[in-house]
Amino acid sequence: MHRYTDFSKKHGAPDTNKCMQAFLKTMMNKNYLLAIILLLFPIVSFAGLLKGKITDDKGISLPYATIYIQGTTKGTTANSDGAYEFVLEPGNYKIVCQYIGFKQNTYSVNILGNETVQHDFKLADESLHMKEVVIHANDEDPAYPIIRKTIERRKFHLQQVKSFQTGIYLKGVFRSRKLPSKHINIDINGSGAATVDSNGKGVLYLVEEDADYYAEGGKERTVIHSVHESGNPGGYGISRFPSVVTFYENNVNLIGGDSRGFISPISDNALSYYKYKLEGEFTENGYTIYKIKVTPKRLYEPTFYGNIYVVDGDWAMHSADLFLVKKSNLDFFDTLGVRQLFLPMKKDTWVAKSQLIYFAISLFGFDVNGSMATVYDKQKVNEPIPDTIFNNKVISSYDKGANKKDTSYWTEARPIPLEGDESKNYRVKDSVYKIVHSQKYLDSVRIAHNMTKVVTLLYGNKTWNSKGYKNIYTLNPILFSPDDYYENGMMNYNTIEGFNLAPKLDWRHKVDTEHTLHGAIAVRYGFSNKHFNSIAKLEYTEKDLTWRGRTWTVGVQGGKYVFQYNPEDPVPPLFNSVSTLFWRENDMKIYERWEGTAYMKRVYGNGLKWDIRLSYQQRLPLENTNEYSIADLGSYSFTSNLPPHLAAITTWEQHDAMLAHASVSYQPGYKYILYPDYKRGYSTLPVFTLTYDKGIPNLLNSKVDYDKWRATIEGFVRLRLLGSLSYSVSAGGFLNSNYVSAPDLMHLYGNRGIGFASAYLHSFQFAQYYDWSNKEPLYGEVHLEYNLQGLLSNKIPLLRQAQWYLLLGTNSFYAKQSDYYTEAFIGVDNLGWKAIRFLRIDFVQSWDSNMGRNSGIRFGVKLPGETTNTVIEDDVW
Repeated sequence: MHRYTDFSKKHGAPDTNKCMQAFLKTMMNKNYLLAIILLLFPIVSFAGLLKGKITDDKGISLPYATIYIQGTTKGTTANSDGAYEFVLEPGNYKIVCQYIGFKQNTYSVNILGNETVQHDFKLADESLHMKEVVIHANDEDPAYPIIRKTIERRKFHLQQVKSFQTGIYLKGVFRSRKLPSKHINIDINGSGAATVDSNGKGVLYLVEEDADYYAEGGKERTVIHSVHESGNPGGYGISRFPSVVTFYENNVNLIGGDSRGFISPISDNALSYYKYKLEGEFTENGYTIYKIKVTPKRLYEPTFYGNIYVVDGDWAMHSADLFLVKKSNLDFFDTLGVRQLFLPMKKDTWVAKSQLIYFAISLFGFDVNGSMATVYDKQKVNEPIPDTIFNNKVISSYDKGANKKDTSYWTEARPIPLEGDESKNYRVKDSVYKIVHSQKYLDSVRIAHNMTKVVTLLYGNKTWNSKGYKNIYTLNPILFSPDDYYENGMMNYNTIEGFNLAPKLDWRHKVDTEHTLHGAIAVRYGFSNKHFNSIAKLEYTEKDLTWRGRTWTVGVQGGKYVFQYNPEDPVPPLFNSVSTLFWRENDMKIYERWEGTAYMKRVYGNGLKWDIRLSYQQRLPLENTNEYSIADLGSYSFTSNLPPHLAAITTWEQHDAMLAHASVSYQPGYKYILYPDYKRGYSTLPVFTLTYDKGIPNLLNSKVDYDKWRATIEGFVRLRLLGSLSYSVSAGGFLNSNYVSAPDLMHLYGNRGIGFASAYLHSFQFAQYYDWSNKEPLYGEVHLEYNLQGLLSNKIPLLRQAQWYLLLGTNSFYAKQSDYYTEAFIGVDNLGWKAIRFLRIDFVQSWDSNMGRNSGIRFGVKLPGETTNTVIEDDVW
């Protein structure tokens, strides 16, 4: 809030001594007197401050009430305690105070200079001023004709805004209302300064931002001028503000993401989902405003509760106070709501003045609420926007010094006053930041982290860091990693090696901020076959600091180690150990190889990436050497290490192989966020990948001779109320197959595990691991998954209360009439409790060209936002 401006400080004042001399020489010259005074006297522009508190007539604070100058859209918003501050240039003003559900109040003020004027607003409940509505028996509620007219005008109001510009101030704050007793007085990053009080109440996160927003023809751009994130002086806050929620859209999404969205109370088909009741009407600034209560017709539909206010004649949204609850198919939050106020810019054109998005969640003893309060100013509708605003696919950008503004700037600039706990949060966290980033503190944390406990060696990778985190060393666990069960623990069992010990040590060395060395070594010893193997790699990575995600990587790998025939490693070593020991099912099939490999990878950060690899290998077949198993299944014996189907279609012998690999991947539609020192891109469009593998004959005694290709498209489509569709579609084949060894075949990513699902959208849940391996000239592979996200389950008792979602899909492979495999599945997703919902269960039925039929249950994990799967590379790491 700039109270005055010192012109001499801003633009530079003349030298004082010289000016005084000039003044003495010419003080009697009237022609120069005015000019000299203007030079010497600081030019000051005054601005007054109107401040106070907004309450109802009982003295209860009205949080986030709106204050603005009558006849304009210039104004501000109160904080959550009802306190406001409004900077005004000298002049006479009629100030309007408005809050949804209350009658607006006005106050006339005359600002003379830089004085502070105190005025508290008291607003009366609007119901005291509404006309009574009488409804006779069997009559339709008078809200319905109003809603029908509003729906008829929906498209008009949606399409009338061809372009929109506005200034934005955002304050986001998350607070705890209760914490479990063991978390009360929790430290900020363990520094010793509590973020909450003894009752578990306090500010957890606080951010303020000031920006300009532009929208035109489906294009958007946010320019962030300043940002202040508590406890993080270099923080960038939120790069994309919550957009102005428009209920003129049929489908409304308050928080973005992959949500199917919610039905607007004035959507085209709203009458099928909502009941309406006219609460009354009132007059405001010459407009008649109708207050209409909206209630869902059925529970567990994606619908809102609350009130909307409609302008008579314009049939436009005047304001809205709507919220969602668990019975609205709300997943993560207990409550999620939006409160909006619009002001008339001209006839038929109402623009947002303020918006509050708020939430509440209670989970495991934590009770947290939060809000994103947004104030809009200097709105422009359908006025020209410079073409440069939408150049270079940039959707959000920061000014160079956006996160460098000091406290005095924010003291003057913020339109919503801070509350007591917010001011304290800034002071404490900004002080703590210096402590937790001191070398002494970082060293103490590093030393504590480096301490080794037995439990961390049994499961989960153990990491050690050197001083300054210059070097990071990681050792794989003895048993397994809970983060990734495909991770190979040190101790495993299989029928080829028996019990084997396979430690891996990873090393990362930060040369500088741009360059990194990454080395790794893996050794392995089988106690049954007495084989010792070791392999190592070294790679160098260069990161572009000005373009995040843009990297160069070159590396080499060499040694002798054990690999599965399928380079995607479909059988987790842990699962194979368990199934071999307890069910006598030895699904993992392996071979040894010597190899020397050089590779190069390039990621451009704009959706394009490629990698190339040249490798020399000497492949060594292995056989079963151990029949030990805890299970006693009579005559049931272990299967051969060479699956019968592989033996039938290829020659498997010791041989040399010279191999070349190339792949290129592209994801179109990249958009960018420009931070002060770097940019980052992202896209939601499908990913296209093409790979080519060449077996080079007669070079270094190489026998392999083949050309293999594969093209894949993977993506995710949000179908709004209909749910979402994920897909991965591939085609490939061998251009020639003169000599194709077992590891070079096209292998299906099968799964014969112990009830757990393999990678969704990339695998076959019941396919035998090597029964469909082939070297066909052409094949196709399809993975489809349709998640209804409550579309049908919200109508099924018990399922709708539990908020479980149905999904269905297929995994199919086809090469020819005598070589195909397909499976269909129906499942239940979103299993869990409250916000912890990442489990799913599927019933799968398969068919294949061998007249096989398989069915069963698969349990799995589906993380939020998961759409496609990463292919595991053919290496140890």
